[in-house]
Amino acid sequence: MYARRFLARIDKGVFAMNCAKQLLRRIAYLFVFLLCSSAAANQQPNVLFISIDDLRPELGCYGSEVAVTPHLDKLAGQGLLFERAYCNYPICGATRASLLSGLYPHPKRFIGLRSLDSYEPNAVTLPQVFKQNGYTTISNGKIFHSVEDANKRSWSESAWRPDVSTMASL
Repeated sequence: MYARRFLARIDKGVFAMNCAKQLLRRIAYLFVFLLCSSAAANQQPNVLFISIDDLRPELGCYGSEVAVTPHLDKLAGQGLLFERAYCNYPICGATRASLLSGLYPHPKRFIGLRSLDSYEPNAVTLPQVFKQNGYTTISNGKIFHSVEDANKRSWSESAWRPDVSTMASL
């Protein structure tokens, strides 16, 4: 009985939408806190956002003994470490677009290899908000799924990604 109700909720997207809303609410609280504390201190805090696909919590700061990551562990000890993270959709591009735009992915949005701008060309992005508030925003590596996604409005410099063809020889 309970399993049937649970599956019905997932089918309707209620479970995923509630998780997405909770995550976005927590992110919003974090940024409000950062902005308020910035105004109180009369200077902007440094913000470093590291986005990694498929890593799971395999870092020392999460208690893993598999990977030896002393520098990331030190960085995590000095900043804010997310210990409960959820993905909005089981595809990296859709989850990235949702996290960075605040828009919920569904069968007509973010599913496929199209860019965020092809779905929602006027969506306000998280780095865009930082940029509009005086921060220098830089993208090194894969932040949005497509390197051209919201490039001009989100980043202070053009987004950069390594040349994948040269990495194959390493």
